[in-house]
Amino acid sequence: MRLDKYLQSKYPEYSRTDLQKIIAEGKVLLNGQILQKNFQVPENAELEILQMPVKEESFLEPENIPLNIVFEDEHLAVINKPRDMVMHPGSGISKGTLAAALLWHFKNSLSKINGPLRPGILHRLDKDTPGLLVVAKTDLAHRELTRQLEDRTLERTYKAVIWGILRDREGTIDAPIERDSKNRLKMAVQANGKAAVTNYKTLEAFSFASFAEFKLDTGRTHQIRVHARYLGNPVVGDSVYNGREESAKRIDTIYRPIAEKLLEIAHAQLLQSYKIKFKHPKTKKAMEFKIEEDEPLRQALALLRQNAADADNYSPLQLFTPPQIFANPDDIELSLEETEDEEPVKIRLTRAERYAATKIKRALKKAQKEAERNLL
Repeated sequence: MRLDKYLQSKYPEYSRTDLQKIIAEGKVLLNGQILQKNFQVPENAELEILQMPVKEESFLEPENIPLNIVFEDEHLAVINKPRDMVMHPGSGISKGTLAAALLWHFKNSLSKINGPLRPGILHRLDKDTPGLLVVAKTDLAHRELTRQLEDRTLERTYKAVIWGILRDREGTIDAPIERDSKNRLKMAVQANGKAAVTNYKTLEAFSFASFAEFKLDTGRTHQIRVHARYLGNPVVGDSVYNGREESAKRIDTIYRPIAEKLLEIAHAQLLQSYKIKFKHPKTKKAMEFKIEEDEPLRQALALLRQNAADADNYSPLQLFTPPQIFANPDDIELSLEETEDEEPVKIRLTRAERYAATKIKRALKKAQKEAERNLL
């Protein structure tokens, strides 16, 4: 069993995030050797823990902020988070958070696993992304729902208006995400990133935009927004990932006025968590919740249906090329043996082949590092 999972099984009162912190700080040892979180713990191993996690002090005050509670029982609650609400304090924000609103409405009936600043919170939505999320009231519910997140059985589905028309009407984006090395406020598709998988499907195609559904297999920061930009079809209104004027100016001039009106509606990314599905942590009953599109999404769709409903049989329209790390197949060319009579033949790898090659390189690099550690 992996070290972080092993510790969580031994110390269920701590979250895996808390335990991973002490592992990263070099406070978990075996025979004097500092261990990594992916270390496979042998049977009957006697680990040395220099310091257990220290829970952060809470300075969070409950705030009487209205909440749209879709469902509630003694184990959990399903919340429809509004736009322009931050999940919890951080980055200079201390007031008006969902965490403070949860404290007011549910008092002490919230899971404490993620610390006092994140009561009951086990997954997140960006500030400007509204929609459904589940909140744990008990530690047992928190651990069980977290397990479903890790097993990918807690399903989170989003709707979005994106620029352009997707090359494939539906498909899967399997591209790792890491913090952008050039801008620490952004995330990016990078070969050394964490695995990130998003399934997508076109619901409606318009002349220069699409209404699409995105279903998460993983939950990386900004995952849908990053993956949409990676496809070349940013979420409309997304100021971080080229979803505003950078995209509108690439639209055919005949549709430019409509694109500008679309941006007037989209004060932020037109993305919404509209469906969530999971098994109840106590009863194991399947639960599914859906909501209608919020006002900005409704207005955007009405505008497009009235003024840009002449998509030409889903002809692809990508506004940007993929990032260099997974660039067009032309960027990798392998020359075969030349003959006197023939030009060199170039093998052009598909994006899937490029990604497979990258995964192999990462695995080899990881194996090399583990081998080096074993020699120490």
